[in-house]
Amino acid sequence: MIPVGPEVKASLVIYFKVGVADEQIDDFWHNVLSRPHPQGRGYYHRTGVSETMRLLPVQGHEGIAITFSEDATQGQRYEVKQDINSSPIVYKVLENVAPNDVKKLD
Repeated sequence: MIPVGPEVKASLVIYFKVGVADEQIDDFWHNVLSRPHPQGRGYYHRTGVSETMRLLPVQGHEGIAITFSEDATQGQRYEVKQDINSSPIVYKVLENVAPNDVKKLD
């Protein structure tokens, strides 16, 4: 069994700018972290991503954690990171940290 939860180290912990609306975060989740099902039946993780989790806010910044699958290639990881960092709503991205360990962002 693979441990999951905010106490487990995530590959990337993404925090959004203060004031970003839930709808914007949902859009980010669907368009940056996911791909639409080809038959219009919702969304699925991008290739190389095994888990995504919404986080409690830190200093007013909403967050999402993602974990790459063990077999994710360097190219897949790079592409996901590039897409995340190019989003105008992203405030900060932390790598290889447990979300519960993040107490301050500044």
